[in-house]
Amino acid sequence: MRPLGALLLILVTPAIATSQQEIQFSGHTWTVSGEDVKVEDYLGQEAVRLRNSGLILPDIEFENGTIEFDAATTGHRSFIGAAFRIDIATGAYEDFYLRPHNSGREDATQYTPVYGILSAWQLYPEYNAPVEIPTERWLHVKLVISGSHLEAFVGDAAEPVLAVDDLKLGKHRGVVALKSNFPAAGQPADLYPTAFANFRLTLDQLPGTYKEAAAPAPEVISRWSVSPAFPAPETPIRALPSDMMDSEGWETVVSESSGLVNLARYRSFPQDARRATVLARVIINSDREQEKKLNFGFSDEGSIFLNGRCLFSANNTYRSRSFRYLGAVTIDNDAVYLPLRPGANELVIAVTEAFGGWGLIARLEDPDGISVEPASP
Repeated sequence: MRPLGALLLILVTPAIATSQQEIQFSGHTWTVSGEDVKVEDYLGQEAVRLRNSGLILPDIEFENGTIEFDAATTGHRSFIGAAFRIDIATGAYEDFYLRPHNSGREDATQYTPVYGILSAWQLYPEYNAPVEIPTERWLHVKLVISGSHLEAFVGDAAEPVLAVDDLKLGKHRGVVALKSNFPAAGQPADLYPTAFANFRLTLDQLPGTYKEAAAPAPEVISRWSVSPAFPAPETPIRALPSDMMDSEGWETVVSESSGLVNLARYRSFPQDARRATVLARVIINSDREQEKKLNFGFSDEGSIFLNGRCLFSANNTYRSRSFRYLGAVTIDNDAVYLPLRPGANELVIAVTEAFGGWGLIARLEDPDGISVEPASP
């Protein structure tokens, strides 16, 4: 897995709106992001070839409809696909892509929401699917989008290889882009691993159906008070930063129905920071002295504090635990027992992000005798 940060910056930078570099392709005028783009005959088709590049269709507002294209790849490690409902002002969009270097594996295709430059594939491992991705051959891709729903058809499959019933941006309109992210270090400068041909966009004028969020399970912690983001230290956080605990700018946020909080919805990296941390805080009111098991997941690094004392600190970054370890977030990633005292107990989780998904999820296994509420400074 590879961060898409470089290409996401290309897609969402305000320079897109004023860029004068344009190409004609498949009957549309596209705005080019990045300079590694060329139009030529390739595998018998008029094609546009990309390295770390994007093509934005700036003049068509898309909400529901069908996006179709043919894609060809050299098989090099890359991430190729379409972004849709792009909000240029905020950098939010829905993202579907193929991973040709993982052809046939369970994560050969992926969907993720993106906020700013922060992709979230580690937070939604359920939105992966296997598919065979040939090299040096055209492969047809068809995305059918309606409301909260996405169906992705690849090749000649009669059924979608990936179906998403809960597109995370909700009701949203925006532009469409084709894109390629290519970790090109050590590769020849004239290697273009991705080609697109036969792009077609069909707009559906009928309103789509948007999924209503279900209520989280009662044992899930669904409301947190979240601090402003601050540059992450290079070493694990094992003491609460007092300046942040008392700072202004804390906000109460609500989880998705699963209990997951995608922190990129609410926070972005401080300027020039490569990594960032937020503190998420709740008060656990206990009717007696007791011990409660907390199941949780986080990305990328997390430290848990109860009443100011660090109980847990660990790294869940991509490849932190093994070569194929993805750093995906589930509610059962880790667990710790909380020694609660009678009355109010302050639980704080420090969550640090580098790439791939900035989030947390937590569940108190037995809610008997306790209540939970977000805690403001």
